[in-house]
Amino acid sequence: MNRELSRSAFLKRVRDTVRHYDMLRKGDRVMAAVSGGADSVCLLRSLLDIRRELGIEVIVANLDHGLRGAESEKDSEFVKRLSEDIGLECVHKKVSLGSGGKRGSSVEERAREKRYAFLIESAAAKGCGAIATGHTMDDQAETVLLRFIHGSSLAGITGIPPVRHEGDLRIIRPLIRVERRDILSFLKKEGLEHVEDSSNLDMRFSRNRVRHEILPFLEKYNPRLKRSLVNLSDTLREDHLFIRTEKEKALSKHAGGEIGPVAIKIKDMILQPRALRKEIFKELFRRAGGNVKALTYRHWMDMDYFLRAGNKGAALDFPGGIRVTRTRGEVVFGRCCSA
Repeated sequence: MNRELSRSAFLKRVRDTVRHYDMLRKGDRVMAAVSGGADSVCLLRSLLDIRRELGIEVIVANLDHGLRGAESEKDSEFVKRLSEDIGLECVHKKVSLGSGGKRGSSVEERAREKRYAFLIESAAAKGCGAIATGHTMDDQAETVLLRFIHGSSLAGITGIPPVRHEGDLRIIRPLIRVERRDILSFLKKEGLEHVEDSSNLDMRFSRNRVRHEILPFLEKYNPRLKRSLVNLSDTLREDHLFIRTEKEKALSKHAGGEIGPVAIKIKDMILQPRALRKEIFKELFRRAGGNVKALTYRHWMDMDYFLRAGNKGAALDFPGGIRVTRTRGEVVFGRCCSA
């Protein structure tokens, strides 16, 4: 049975998370992304409670995507009032998603693009060194499980990065090791109000089905499943960072060119560990103009066999019009003539 965290224990967990992932530095101006929901209100309260200890300044940012009409407008008004009551500056913007964004992107993806574009632009304008979002342990567990269900690479299974860099700006998740039930308990004890997003109950969304159906079912077999998935994501992120670093070293030594046709000696790929060969293949595919997301595990299996057993002059075609051709001692990544 899980015990409720005391206020001091809750804030200690947030502080420990901030320190463990080196999220904040003394003197930082932090932009807290606040939607008005439980997670973001808890994020704001937590940052305010530890700001003197950490030596940081906090301002609020809120974006209305316009997806829920009057409901989302009401949520933004709640955030503005909350900021005013606390005495914090609030940067607000309303946008229309329209049909822009990347080709084939969903409404959720376009909303995410708009949200981060707004946060990054606003943070730069306000001189903030960090943007804090309210992602929780539940969000991380759901993300890892969703990507596992749909099929993902090692990079995908690492989930939501606790810290992500956008140039000199850090995007941080101070609640990434805090469960949502502890957040709700904290808000209740503190007497803090929050708004409810009705779309969080819409079972047409895969994440909501994972949240309300799949995770609760699996927790019957492991009540600490969320923590296990978050620990897994951290471990895999460390592994992926090591592989990525070694990949960059290998590419710098053995392959030239960032964009366009690129070649690498076959022996220089074959001598690499198999996990590293796969990452080198994906990077060379990207440099040739391909979309790595279009690759499947079958493509990698074909490429690996091609490296080991292909003949001079042989070629493999991949999604997006990318062709890999084998010469006497190299493989060349480029576009097909017909592409």
